Amino acid sequence: MAINYERAAKLYPQQKAALTRAVKSGDAVKIKAACTKAVREWNECGAWPDHWSRWQRALDDAQRYHQPLEDL
Repeated sequence: MAINYERAAKLYPQQKAALTRAVKSGDAVKIKAACTKAVREWNECGAWPDHWSRWQRALDDAQRYHQPLEDL
């Protein structure tokens, strides 16, 4: 699968903003939803961003257990 760099570049700022809003809300369900959506979109684009760990940290902080993003 070829990487769709154009789509990835367009989506990243939207994904980052969605994660920020979810984290600020403090709602674990919203955080997990933002992470799940981002992972799905990364897989569709064919690549994950360099700062994917930002989503992993948010997910870890929102849940009482570690769930790898790959499992979303």
